[in-house]
Amino acid sequence: MAIAPDKPGTLHQFFEESVRKAPDSIALEYEGECISYGELNRRANKLAHYLRDTAGVVPDDRVAILVRHPPSVVIGMLAALKAGGAYVALDPDNPPAVTHRIIENTSPRALLVESSAAAGAAFFSGALFVTDVMSATLDTPDTDPAPLSTPTDLAYVIHTSGTTGTPKATAVEHHSIVKTLTWRNAYYGFGPDDTTLAMPRPSFDSSVADTFCALTSGARLLLPARDRITDRRYLIGLMERREVSHFLITPALYSRLLAGMSAQSTKALRSITIAGEWFTSSLVREHFSRLPDVKLLNEYGPSENSVCSTVHSLDASDPHVLIGKPIDHTEVFVVDEEGEPVEPGGTGELYLAGARLARGYLGDPELTEGSFFVPSSPRFGGNRVYRTGDIVRVHEDGNLQFVERRDQQVKIRGRRVELGDVAEALTKDDSVDHVVLLRRDITSATPRLVAFVVGPTASDVERLRATAQESLPDYMVPSAIIPVDAVPVTAHGKVDEAALAALYSDATSPAGPAPEPASPVESALLTIWQKIFAPLGVGLDDDFFELGGDSLSVMDLVADVEESLGVQLDNSDPYTGRTIRSLALVIENRQNSEVGKP
Repeated sequence: MAIAPDKPGTLHQFFEESVRKAPDSIALEYEGECISYGELNRRANKLAHYLRDTAGVVPDDRVAILVRHPPSVVIGMLAALKAGGAYVALDPDNPPAVTHRIIENTSPRALLVESSAAAGAAFFSGALFVTDVMSATLDTPDTDPAPLSTPTDLAYVIHTSGTTGTPKATAVEHHSIVKTLTWRNAYYGFGPDDTTLAMPRPSFDSSVADTFCALTSGARLLLPARDRITDRRYLIGLMERREVSHFLITPALYSRLLAGMSAQSTKALRSITIAGEWFTSSLVREHFSRLPDVKLLNEYGPSENSVCSTVHSLDASDPHVLIGKPIDHTEVFVVDEEGEPVEPGGTGELYLAGARLARGYLGDPELTEGSFFVPSSPRFGGNRVYRTGDIVRVHEDGNLQFVERRDQQVKIRGRRVELGDVAEALTKDDSVDHVVLLRRDITSATPRLVAFVVGPTASDVERLRATAQESLPDYMVPSAIIPVDAVPVTAHGKVDEAALAALYSDATSPAGPAPEPASPVESALLTIWQKIFAPLGVGLDDDFFELGGDSLSVMDLVADVEESLGVQLDNSDPYTGRTIRSLALVIENRQNSEVGKP
């Protein structure tokens, strides 16, 4: 693999090169609205001048973005960078308590918010800019602000789950992410003829590479509607109509999307990147059976090394899913428990080094020192390293294979989740003496977290669930909370996960007589729900989302209904018809209307 040339300067200067090369080319497209590179730059400049001159943003200051409208998020990112600061993309769908903690931890100089998300900013006392109200009245210059930030200043801060209940704020400098983008643009060959479909949310670290690879290569960034990111027909329709050439996606979402894709409907696709979670070779085989001419790449990398650290081009004949070899400006070290290097064929913990390491964790020097350090052993050459906590296998050819996490951290929907973070939220309730969390892998839906709580009774469960929903993002809320008298342990004194799994099965087994569907549609839906939620007992009046359903489960439901009943549901239908009985009425009405058509 050829070494990509170094790209000096800052992230926004990298973008401005694309503006100078082709100001009239389309940079962003959203719901039929197209914004050229020149216009995107001018809008970002006007806001950047405001942030610098009115809000007083200077290098290393943070600008938080709490906005739903996708083009406004991108404009806000660029404006924060151009003003000299660093952006912090927040998820407007998070509970206010989560947003509050992140903003307190980040201490932004300014907050960009839109009126629909203003409730999340009620406590903020700094400079506030309401994007959908104030943008139209800005009378600031639309020219590039004079550069203030340098390559070693902060570019952005990304938050991930933390063991203390406060999200970890990974602080990344310009030069680090610019190196990632420079390598990625060269490796994939991104250019003005490409269209990238932006799947990751801006608060997810993969969005940094996804968004800025497009905007620094002259490509078109196609922004989907936020509420339709799990709508398979919608996404495939975008790929077909807008000639999408590349997208980055988590394996959980891709496995559902792929079921509706074909080479005929996605002719412009040339590469797909999977990132964020471990997956099996069955997904790789399914990809190549449907899209034999589309490259499939597996990227691995924590936020702490500027998004991507290793890459592997997958093949249908691969016996294992590999995470590959290090990319430019990254060194990898695989060591055993004594810190000795692992020979080919062995497994050990992965350490990362090189010029793309993050500065550390914002506002947490103790955590930074524990994760980023210079090992005493001479084999590391005096380099600063990041201890990933990931156990990998070293293959004879130097390729790496992910094995497991060293600690309790897991991935849910591509997001890092520290189980201690979830336990911390639940133990805030006075009735809870102890919490143990178990991840349940269910092949037909997303992996789910189950919380076993010592102290509460069955009558406390709904209150605990409400507490979790107020304190945690939705992907971290346990799908089941099960009271137990004591946590079962093995003869060695460790938590007995097999016994917990049995308790989960007992607690979720159907109680009472089996449901009696009143129609063929209810019967078909019952079968689908039993598959999605196995081994949970399912009743005809149970709420889909209270059972643990989420946006990916909705994709499964919509696909299975189309396959078994021949009815195409909208992704919004399960949100209104939340029980088997109510959704059956929706489907039956649709069937009757189809029969009545001439």
